Amino acid sequence: MASSVSRTGVLILSELADGASELSEAQRNRMVLMQLRLEEYDVVKWVSDFLEGIQETKQEQQRLNVKKLDEKTIGGICKHYSESKNRFFLIDYDGTLVPITKVPADAVPVEDVKQFLASMCSDRDNHVAIVSGRDATTLEQWFGYLPITLVAEHGASLKMRNQSWQQLVTVSEHWKEQVGRIMQLFVTRCVGSFVEEKTNTLAWHYRNTQVDLGFTRSRELINNLSQLIQNTPLQVIDGNKVVEVRMAGFDKGTITLRVLNEAKPDFVFCVGDDTTDEDMFKVLEDPSFTPRTYTIKVGNKGTSAKFTLPSQQQVLPLLRRLQACVKTNKESLQNSGT
Repeated sequence: MASSVSRTGVLILSELADGASELSEAQRNRMVLMQLRLEEYDVVKWVSDFLEGIQETKQEQQRLNVKKLDEKTIGGICKHYSESKNRFFLIDYDGTLVPITKVPADAVPVEDVKQFLASMCSDRDNHVAIVSGRDATTLEQWFGYLPITLVAEHGASLKMRNQSWQQLVTVSEHWKEQVGRIMQLFVTRCVGSFVEEKTNTLAWHYRNTQVDLGFTRSRELINNLSQLIQNTPLQVIDGNKVVEVRMAGFDKGTITLRVLNEAKPDFVFCVGDDTTDEDMFKVLEDPSFTPRTYTIKVGNKGTSAKFTLPSQQQVLPLLRRLQACVKTNKESLQNSGT
């Protein structure tokens, strides 16, 4: 700005420059506002904010470390699991049962996952639900042969164990055309991004983009979409490297309460990695929810879950340990003659 003290010059900033998002005004009569902003937000203020941000990050890391699953906690979960007779598992798919892939279609369930789910379902005391953002057709193709509950598109479609699919959201799809055009515009502006269309959802993925650019574009897209859908029944969801638009009024939390009210379990285990899974964690951690519940967030981000697990690779081993607890407990009872 020093080169434009006369307010007649032109400032050109790369979109990747740190100040680009803060100095977006381009008209001459707004130059005063930009210069005032720089005068108020000087180097002292910037350093103060920077150090404060570091301190907040440190506090968040310490808070998450307290929540991290340790052996003592796992032992307690295993004990309660083995003693329970009506167990309910709520398991996210992408980023939880399987790693995140560059293209969603590549994240097919491997044999280990299939075998584990089949084994879990073989215990009549277990009720397993895959709660996913995936569409119903894909979930049916992958898991339809198993006696489990399937939740598609964050709760828009539901297939209870051994029942048929229910479409819980029935609305016009006319909104997709306008929203889709905006998302496609951002595909052209962000190399590597792409749009995925599902029955009730449109999703703009940026997992394959240059990290900073993808994040910047996602903020711009969220802003554009939020303005577009004002006073409509739509909502914008800021997910894990994905921006989704879907009908409001249904989410993983709402559907979780629905399926659990039918099952009435005495043990609930919920695990997920995405921001959409926070809806499940919040309803399950509500004091009014009475069954003994264990909520697990995969990753190191802030969460409403009770515990955290560092990586997706640890999910299946943890679930297998729970299964092993039941076997060990039964053997102990048999050996004691009870």
